[in-house]
Amino acid sequence: MFFTYAADLPPGVGFALFSAPHLGALMAIALLCLVCACRFRAAQASARRHLTQALGLSIVLLDIVRTIVYHCMGCMNLYELPLHLCGMAVYLCAIHSLWKPDWLGQVLYALCLPGACAALLFPDWTIYPFFSFVSLHSFAAHGLIVLYIVVQTASGAIRPCLSAVWKPVLFLCAVVPPIAWFDSCFHANYMFLQLPSPGSPLVWLAQLAGGSRAGYLLLFAVVIFCVMVLMDAPFALAHRYRNSRSI
Repeated sequence: MFFTYAADLPPGVGFALFSAPHLGALMAIALLCLVCACRFRAAQASARRHLTQALGLSIVLLDIVRTIVYHCMGCMNLYELPLHLCGMAVYLCAIHSLWKPDWLGQVLYALCLPGACAALLFPDWTIYPFFSFVSLHSFAAHGLIVLYIVVQTASGAIRPCLSAVWKPVLFLCAVVPPIAWFDSCFHANYMFLQLPSPGSPLVWLAQLAGGSRAGYLLLFAVVIFCVMVLMDAPFALAHRYRNSRSI
C-alpha cells in the first residue's frame, strides 16, 4: 500500500491525529528546525547563501518527485495541482532562495509559515498509512517549507514587520479570487475555500457560520488576518523594546 492512492485504499488503514507516529514526526521536524536555525546563524555568509539555494532547490525537487510518482500511480489530476497555500509555498521558497524582495519574505513568514505548521498539526492526509509515499512526502515537504522559513527568519534574511502586513494581504487578494473560481468550476477545494479540512479548526469556523459559505469565508479571512498580526507582533514589540532601551 506504499504507493496506493486514496481512492484505492481499504478503510481503516490511516493514522490518527496526534498519534505516536504523528507526534514523532512533529518532534523530529521541530528538532531539525531548531538545530538548523542555530547552525545556519553561525555559518559564514557565503555558506548561508549556498545552503539557502540548496534548500530552495530541494523543496522544488521533492515536489517534482511527487508529480512523477503521482503520474506513475495514475492519480495526477486537477485535484493535485500546487494551488493550496503550501503548494504555492514550494515555489515561493525557491524564488526567495534566489531573489529576496521584502514582500515575498513577508508572505512566507506571516502566511506560509503558519499555513505549513497548521498542515502539519492537522494533516488532511490521515486517510493514508503513516508509512506511505503520500504521507511521508507530505510530512517532508511541509517540514522543509517550515525549515526554510525558520532559518531565513533566524538569519535575518526575512525580517517580519507588522506595518508590512498589507503585503501578504495583497498577495491573498491576488491569488484567492482565481483559485475560488477554479474551485467552483472544477468542484475542487484548494485553500479550503469550499469546505474545511476534516479535523482542523476550520471545521469550527464552518459550524460557527451555521452552514453559510459566505460566513465561513468571512470568518476564515478574519482568522487569517489575526494570525498574520500575531506572527508579526512579537517582532514589533521587540523592536519597540530595543528603541525604548536606547533612549
